[in-house]
Amino acid sequence: MRRSLLLILLLFSSAAALAQRGNFHVWEDHTRNATATQALEAYRQGKFRPLAPSYLNPGFTESVYWVALGAIPQPKELILVADNAHVNHLEWYAVKDSAAALLAVTGDFHPFYQRPLIHNTFAFPLEPRAPLYLLKVDKAFESLQAPLKLVTMQELQDIRTGEALMNGILTGTILLIILFGIFLFATTREMVYGWYALYVFCMLGWIWANRGLGFHYLWPDSVYFASRSRLTFATASLIVSVQFLSAFIGLDPKGRNRKILWGFQFIWAVTLALILWPMDYTVFERYSMLLQSTIPVFTLIGVFFIIGALIQKIRKGNMPALLYLAGTTVLLAFVAAESLYHLGKVKLPEFFSHFGVFTGVVLEMIIITFGLAARFNTYRKEKEAVLLQMNEQQKALTDTIITVEAAQRKQLADTLHDEIGSMLSLASLNLGAAKNEPAIEQTRGLLMTVSHTIRNISHQLTPVAIEKYGLLHAISDMVQIANASGKMKIELILVGFKNELSYPSNYQHTIYRIIQELLQNIIKHAGASNVLIQLVELEDSCTIITEDNGRGIDLAAMGPDFLRSVRSKVEYLQGRMNIDSQLQQGTMTNIEIPLPGKTLTELY
Repeated sequence: MRRSLLLILLLFSSAAALAQRGNFHVWEDHTRNATATQALEAYRQGKFRPLAPSYLNPGFTESVYWVALGAIPQPKELILVADNAHVNHLEWYAVKDSAAALLAVTGDFHPFYQRPLIHNTFAFPLEPRAPLYLLKVDKAFESLQAPLKLVTMQELQDIRTGEALMNGILTGTILLIILFGIFLFATTREMVYGWYALYVFCMLGWIWANRGLGFHYLWPDSVYFASRSRLTFATASLIVSVQFLSAFIGLDPKGRNRKILWGFQFIWAVTLALILWPMDYTVFERYSMLLQSTIPVFTLIGVFFIIGALIQKIRKGNMPALLYLAGTTVLLAFVAAESLYHLGKVKLPEFFSHFGVFTGVVLEMIIITFGLAARFNTYRKEKEAVLLQMNEQQKALTDTIITVEAAQRKQLADTLHDEIGSMLSLASLNLGAAKNEPAIEQTRGLLMTVSHTIRNISHQLTPVAIEKYGLLHAISDMVQIANASGKMKIELILVGFKNELSYPSNYQHTIYRIIQELLQNIIKHAGASNVLIQLVELEDSCTIITEDNGRGIDLAAMGPDFLRSVRSKVEYLQGRMNIDSQLQQGTMTNIEIPLPGKTLTELY
């Protein structure tokens, strides 16, 4: 990058140091109808005046200008460069044998390929042994500025190389900013980023049009758009910039400033429609020139009003407004400097005379991009805070629901166990005291079975053992009951949880339910003969592992409902679950759950 910049500076410094070759004179044709022969006769009659410095700069004009180039030095392959990419019509003549021979016709009113040399501005090669050349410059009813200089082919090639390199660097920078804006818009769906990307795109379009790059690469055959492109992109930039500004600094849609800006936008939109209207605006002559000279004045008024609105926002502590004003100030400084240079009021280094506005736009975009990046970062933090708050609210709501549900389960279990169970036991005792008859004995046995079933249901509704003896004892009882069936051998490993009372009731109950459901799933579906269950308390988390030697599971064929209840409980405790299974080799389930007050994010 450093070498590239040094090369650019060397190329432009060498171009700036070129000695003034040739002798330039100019004649203003008020009639706009003079032929090359008549211009040559005017030259001979001394009607041409010296053009010193060699800078054709009449401003807004109604005339056509003829430039005469004589006293030409002899280096080979000299080229005349008219350093303005936006001249409507040019004719290039060589005077030989007292007659003007037409060499080239080019300009914005002609396709790009008609240029005698492919260059973003206009380059005309000199022919050997021609003592005099005439250049017709027609930009009537528009503003005309055209620096003129003679260069060699090598010098022109150096200029092309430097300009191409600098155009590529600055264009690439702006394209990255556009992509950044698109990324932010796609991420947040906030229109401020969309308007920003569109605004930067319009500014890039204006720069490419202003430098002749658009006519060279994008619309080389569109004579219609070549002369309208700069005004089109400039006006579109103003319209879009108001939309972006309103969203960026938060203008009140119903406020006075926003209503006034709506008025400016409407006028700019009408102007844009007139610019793009498919008609030959040169037919309107003075009216066209009046419109073109009025647009900058009206635009300047709009810019000053925008600056005033920004200052009002800055006084209220609006940081985006300060950044926008800083970026706009930088751009306006470069625009003013380059405009004064083209008006012949100031001298600038060659680099800034060619890339001043381009550089100003890049700096403005970089400054505003910093503001948008800060805004996006704030948006991200706010969104994270909102999501965190929602998660906490959801967690609190879930805790409440589970607590209420647990209380209802406990109440129902107590009723079944204490009241209905006691009544059934009493009825069984009464029957036992009665005469020992087979029917009575059968009824007594049935009552005992119902009493045992109700006791099991009450334990399913709420593990009473947790309340009475603790989590580890409740899990041990559950495994012991399952082992009593004799269908499989279940090994239980419990590590930790010595201080069970320090953990919330919901936490213990959920751990119990997870192990209970995993065990029931193994008993019902695994067909295993050996099962290992581990509950291990670590420093900041606990691990639940179940292993069996059953038939295994085809996990790919399992739908979303597989162990859905277990997964929901694990998610409730902010844990994670992993299942590893192979057909005919068994299944292992590994669940990791943070201890109360911890999160897995903190652990890893």
